[in-house]
Amino acid sequence: MDKVSVLIVGGGASGMFCALRLAELGISDVAIVERNDRLGRKLSATGNGQGNVTNENMSAAHYFSSTGSAAGVLQKFGKEQLLRALGDLGGLFGADKTGRVYPASRQASSVTDILRFALSEKSINVLTKTKVTDIVSKKDGFTVKTEQGNLLAECVVLACGGKASPHFGTDGSGYELAKKFGHTCTPLFPSLVQLKTEQTYIRGLKGIRSDCHISLHRFGKGEIFSRRGDVLFTDYGVSGDAIFSASAFVRAGDELKIDFLPSFMRDIVLRILAEKMKKYPKMRAEDLLCCVINSAVGRNILKYCSIPLDAPASEISPKLPQLVDALKGFSLKITGSAGFENAQVTKGGIPMTELDESLMSKKKEGLFLTGELVDIDGECGGYNLQWAFSSGAVAAEGIAKRLGYEI
Repeated sequence: MDKVSVLIVGGGASGMFCALRLAELGISDVAIVERNDRLGRKLSATGNGQGNVTNENMSAAHYFSSTGSAAGVLQKFGKEQLLRALGDLGGLFGADKTGRVYPASRQASSVTDILRFALSEKSINVLTKTKVTDIVSKKDGFTVKTEQGNLLAECVVLACGGKASPHFGTDGSGYELAKKFGHTCTPLFPSLVQLKTEQTYIRGLKGIRSDCHISLHRFGKGEIFSRRGDVLFTDYGVSGDAIFSASAFVRAGDELKIDFLPSFMRDIVLRILAEKMKKYPKMRAEDLLCCVINSAVGRNILKYCSIPLDAPASEISPKLPQLVDALKGFSLKITGSAGFENAQVTKGGIPMTELDESLMSKKKEGLFLTGELVDIDGECGGYNLQWAFSSGAVAAEGIAKRLGYEI
């Protein structure tokens, strides 16, 4: 039975980075166990395949948790430390105009590759096609059971991801491994995912993208979320950055309100359209919205307001306030999301209150939890990958201290 100082379950961004940080701290007796046939499958697809590793606007305010905060971890290992580390591995990174940081190659796979190259150079043991089936506590550490045999380790890091994007091998088994040691798990929801809505008034809008202000409303609670950003219409509902950010809070039955003209106050829109009606009393309703909003969206909004497309402006004047309300607050009922299968991250996880400041379990010493497994999720824009790297680095430092190494 092989024995290592540290065994890392999961060879994604968090697991690989944890192993590299351990090696930097002088701990090379490390093994990564990965169920897939190669490391970093999900990392290689991040940022639409372009590798959005972090964000210039990094702060804990961009993260969500019902049990704690990302602040402590980010203070220990934040954006600057990450970019310095990736630069030391030979990567060149820069931010776009929105603050999203990408490799100059614009290939997420290249980020995976520089991590793999470094793991190989530091002689880190990597076991692929190896699934962990159980972890048993021992007096001096852990017995990690796999389908290929057992391994002994002084410390174990659970970095095996959540339930999002199962086609990359993330099946949620890490939660069950953690529960064996007495951990609980908050409710899990798909996040950074497309939303399904009622389709009556969005038919024909597939592919249309618009800068909007959105808000989520729940019966009995009122507004629960709002954000400005891109909204992309699909054949089943809505997508886009603003929708991805909202998806972490959505429940079926919620109401989504879309302001298609977020840069213009309601009174301004009302005045412009009223003057247009007065100037062109015979103008068709459809043409009234010309140069105000996307023509296809405009037609659907008119239908939403029960206004015939060919109705003359003079006849629809009484409905002008309703039309403006629709332009500034188009309402759609949410029927669900595209699920974990299409989600980028998992909302929820092992409570932060069950981990210490180095992300070591308060239930079992020597057990560390990182990445998506923990009850921390971030907005779209590189925040979740930063958390993966940061939590892996902080866990590595906690392990080094536990094993008596100087930081």
